[in-house]
Amino acid sequence: MRLPPNYQTTITDIAAKVFGERASVWLFGSRLDDAAKGGDLDLLIKLESPTADKAVLAARYNALLQMKLGLQKFDILVIDPSTPLKQIHQHALSNGVRL
Repeated sequence: MRLPPNYQTTITDIAAKVFGERASVWLFGSRLDDAAKGGDLDLLIKLESPTADKAVLAARYNALLQMKLGLQKFDILVIDPSTPLKQIHQHALSNGVRL
């Protein structure tokens, strides 16, 4: 996994502030490949209860990550129990790494 420990901590700490302590964060995509270079950060946030403002929370989370970790590309998916899981969600949960 190409994600320094301090990034992992920042990502999970900010997720807890934005989405709540019970939110779980999954890293998936190219950053899991140690042989690859570059790439955006693909993150899936899994919430324990239905949330109406997922898009607003994702935008806030993205902004806080940008301020703390610098300008880079974050792809953020947010799911809750009411979210119909798409192939990308299933891929992230089955192939990703929980931070």
